[in-house]
Amino acid sequence: MISIVISSCDDGRIYEKTVHIPREGRTLKLTGKINGIDKWTNDYNIVVAGFDDKSEYAIISKIVSTSVGEDDNTQVIMAGISDDVTKVELCAIDRLRRRVVTFCSINSSTAEADTIRMDAGTIDVSMYHAIQTHIFTTSCIGCHGESTEAAAQLHLTEGVSYSALVNQPSTINGNILRVKTNNTQESLLHLILNSNDYTHHPHTDILPAKTKTELLELIDSWIDDGAQQ
Repeated sequence: MISIVISSCDDGRIYEKTVHIPREGRTLKLTGKINGIDKWTNDYNIVVAGFDDKSEYAIISKIVSTSVGEDDNTQVIMAGISDDVTKVELCAIDRLRRRVVTFCSINSSTAEADTIRMDAGTIDVSMYHAIQTHIFTTSCIGCHGESTEAAAQLHLTEGVSYSALVNQPSTINGNILRVKTNNTQESLLHLILNSNDYTHHPHTDILPAKTKTELLELIDSWIDDGAQQ
């Protein structure tokens, strides 16, 4: 912020003096119908958060409340956003404040006003929907759903993946479930994503390298907490 101050000197003349006053930061105002916040485990929080271009860790964040207004909209106001923040996101972060998945975002570095307005619309931020969107749809349905013959007869497309996975026996090994609730170590989904010993086709490299660790931890946390839909 720049202010112009009028001052006079001993010679009697009046000069304009430029004074730089640091602003306290920008403010984000988010609105939207946000569903599924309560479907996450205690290892994560649904937040609005500010990030720079260099790190996956939030510079500033505020937890999104499950309470809504009379119009069923959720409203979040987050103040004190510094100029270091280039992007503001509605996202899930872990206990280390590390970004896990992003639901929507806005480029804050180009915002001219001190108030950044973000309309999330109607959005499902539930844990399983995040897994579907950021893992199955992105990395799996090429083999498990888009073709007429899904590999291992496992369809991972949206709307059918949950019933195909949870407490369902594997066609590869009938003695193991694809997802055994509350037990990652006896769930084939966990095993094939962490080791190439269980299928002819390697699965350990199907997730993006940049977010692989976070996404594997996301799946494990979901399974160990009961694999809710």
